[in-house]
Amino acid sequence: MRPRWWPLLLAAATFSSGCLFLAPRPEFRPGAIRERTVILSVEGTLGLAFEGAYGTPQQSTSVRGVVPAEFVVRTRLAVVATFTKAAAEGELVVRVLEDGREVQRRSTSAPFGTIVVNRAYAP
Repeated sequence: MRPRWWPLLLAAATFSSGCLFLAPRPEFRPGAIRERTVILSVEGTLGLAFEGAYGTPQQSTSVRGVVPAEFVVRTRLAVVATFTKAAAEGELVVRVLEDGREVQRRSTSAPFGTIVVNRAYAP
C-alpha cells in the first residue's frame, strides 16, 4: 500500500522536470563575445625549420617557416594550431599570448615532434 503523499510526490516530480523544457534558452547578442587578438610565438632553436597550420576551428592557414616566428589570430571562440619540427634535432616552443600575457606554452625536443595548441573562449 502506498503512502497518502505519493500522488503529491509524483506530481511534484513531473512538474519540476517539465520546467526544464519551458526555461528560455540563453541568447547571445552580436558583440556579446569580445574578439581577441592572440599571438602564437614560435620559438626554440634558432633557424629550426617547422611547418603546420594555425587559425580558428572555422578557418586555418598552412605555414612553413623557421624559428623565430609569430602568427596573429583574431577570434571570438577559439584558436587552434599545429606545428611540427622539420628536423630531428632542436627544440620547438610555442607560446600563446593574449594581451601581451603568456597563457599557454608547449614545447618538444622529440625528433620531428609536433605541438598542438587548442584554446577555447567562453562568452
